[in-house]
Amino acid sequence: MKRLLFLILALLGLGISLAQAPVKVRLGFNPTQNSDQLKAAAQAIADYIEREFKGTVEVEIFVPTEYRGLIEAMKAGKLEFAFFPPDGYVLAHREAGAEALLKSVRNGNPYYWSAIIVRKDSGIKRIEDLEGKTIAWVDPLSAAGYVFPRAALVSRGINPDTFFAKQVFAGKHDAAVLAVLNKSVDAAATFANDDKNKSGAWTQFLRPEEARQITAIFYSKPIPGDTFSVAKGFLAKYPNLARGIAAAIQRCKAPQCNLLQNLYRIDYMIPAKDSDYDVVREARRISGQDK
Repeated sequence: MKRLLFLILALLGLGISLAQAPVKVRLGFNPTQNSDQLKAAAQAIADYIEREFKGTVEVEIFVPTEYRGLIEAMKAGKLEFAFFPPDGYVLAHREAGAEALLKSVRNGNPYYWSAIIVRKDSGIKRIEDLEGKTIAWVDPLSAAGYVFPRAALVSRGINPDTFFAKQVFAGKHDAAVLAVLNKSVDAAATFANDDKNKSGAWTQFLRPEEARQITAIFYSKPIPGDTFSVAKGFLAKYPNLARGIAAAIQRCKAPQCNLLQNLYRIDYMIPAKDSDYDVVREARRISGQDK
């Protein structure tokens, strides 16, 4: 009887020890902008999650140098969660088993747009005026900065590879906008928060007097919002915790909680499902990225 009691106490002690050990999760962030600012905002999200779970979860942030880095990290089992852009999510779902839990809402919309922007003094008024000009894309895995605008051009019968005199990848949205402002390129593809020339990357990353020098000459069809996604293995092992962390992110709503605003100008996030991103898969097909 004493031996049994001792065994029970030992097991209870082990259970308490395990319960007190925080679950370590690694959270990835898409590198859309200046890395120092992004890392500070990302760390604030990590701290928020740890506070919400009162020491039972330990969060480590990861910010890659390029879009593909998030996919490769989750594929290698080095990420449990990630803020994926739409195109990155589609590939992460296919290659790394990522599952979308939430999608972003900005200005009341669970979607955003791609815009092709130019300087107002360039004389460029429409897509056709860009023939023989230079354009900056963001990244091959950027929905707004490459996939959707390229698909739109192809749908119009325009082959970007022969239409433009030169194409470059800026790497980040802020760099693409600055390339237009500084006249390094004639045009750039980037994100927009509306399709009325009011708000977009150029108003977000430039000073007001600089932003007034930029205008959008094209908008894509709506793009579903960025995702908060989880690795399939983690979801299977810790389903309640995975959905609990998503619920904590969902509770962060501007203006009471500005963490997502500071991160990616997200007002709040709502539940998402994989089929929401079929439109992205179609754009990839049209643009020639998925044959």
